[in-house]
Amino acid sequence: MAYRRALSLQIAHEYWGNETIPLQIRPNDPQHIAKLGLLSRSSPACIDIISDDEVFDTPQTITVDVIASNPNMTALTDGPDWAQLPVIDLTEVASNSEIALADVPMRTDATRNPGDPLLRINLNIPREGTLLITLRLSAVSALWAYHVTGNRVQDPLQVIDSNNISSFEDLGESPLPDGSIARVFRSTTSIPLRHRPDTSFALEAQQDPPFDPITLIPVLPAAGVNLRPAPDAATALQSDIFVSLW
Repeated sequence: MAYRRALSLQIAHEYWGNETIPLQIRPNDPQHIAKLGLLSRSSPACIDIISDDEVFDTPQTITVDVIASNPNMTALTDGPDWAQLPVIDLTEVASNSEIALADVPMRTDATRNPGDPLLRINLNIPREGTLLITLRLSAVSALWAYHVTGNRVQDPLQVIDSNNISSFEDLGESPLPDGSIARVFRSTTSIPLRHRPDTSFALEAQQDPPFDPITLIPVLPAAGVNLRPAPDAATALQSDIFVSLW
């Protein structure tokens, strides 16, 4: 009896890059898989479906669930309204493909309930050969807002990008809940979030020419995953990052 890897579905995520993604892909109905004479083999963010070539002569449809072990997954993943359960239809994919989540047919008419997976995906098991599918998920982007506190908030400060990609605007002073004052520097455009950021921002104090700025903090912390709607931008998210300067 001959067996083959009939289908391999892999999830790629922009936030984690080449690192291990905290996702598992499992059959939605293991009994249905067994009735078709199929076996499943899972690894992080990947599932292989093993078939006996003699089991069926026509393509068969199965459903798999993508389960997140990281509670911040929906906050980190750009895409649909995560209050709903996205049901993805990949049954028309008949050749090896890399597909973005935004480009696939999706149904989001089911309210997400506790215990629901991140995604539910319908797939066809090909009659012969091996079908390789990679589904790519994009990371969310946010405005990075550095809230600088301490006794130097009124100094001629600036946040610079050593890679000369992002720029920051000085939004002035803003009160904090504890009554202290923070100086806010926010990126002018949204920056994608990464598990291992490739950004390099520094806090400097400017000096009168011909003297160069003084670097106060050579590497500022990266944005976290606790995002909120930007107070003055209708569609943008904002990550608040707090820095003490004494």
